[in-house]
Amino acid sequence: MMTHRFLTTLAAALLLAGGPAVAADDTASDGASGDIDVKESITVDAPPAKVWKAIGDFDAIDRWHPAVESAEIVEGENNEPGARRHLTLAGDGGTIDEELVARDDDRMSYSYRLIEGVLPVRNYRSEIVVKAAHGNATRIVWTGNFDAAEGVEDAKAQEVITGVYTGGLENVKKMMQAD
Repeated sequence: MMTHRFLTTLAAALLLAGGPAVAADDTASDGASGDIDVKESITVDAPPAKVWKAIGDFDAIDRWHPAVESAEIVEGENNEPGARRHLTLAGDGGTIDEELVARDDDRMSYSYRLIEGVLPVRNYRSEIVVKAAHGNATRIVWTGNFDAAEGVEDAKAQEVITGVYTGGLENVKKMMQAD
């Protein structure tokens, strides 16, 4: 049986290896949803407001996701729908461009879509939600809906996105517990 650490490492390696680049034409949203759903979550021993402050900025993913070396807003205003971020990945410097679709500070959530990048997916939309759990804990839920890129098996695309989500969520938990 493959360990969780191995799958996370494998997903990061696939992500950083430059896998099939997806062009904007492949990810343009026509309102249709993809066939693959991924939902990962984690409970963090920290209050929701603290977690949201750490991960809620659209341009701050490089501060909490270990696979992202840098993030910058290249179009629009940060945290405003329509803002586009350009991510440079750790390792080989692969890139991902994403657009913020919606953000709700009261609900502590934001959703975004892939414009183009090295992920082996198309028609990709994702949402991150921070919500109160038991006591002073927080539940972070990261969901995605997409199709596999041409030439990529659904299971492989799902494995990569699952690894991206779990790698980020586990790092947030580690960061919050270190404070």
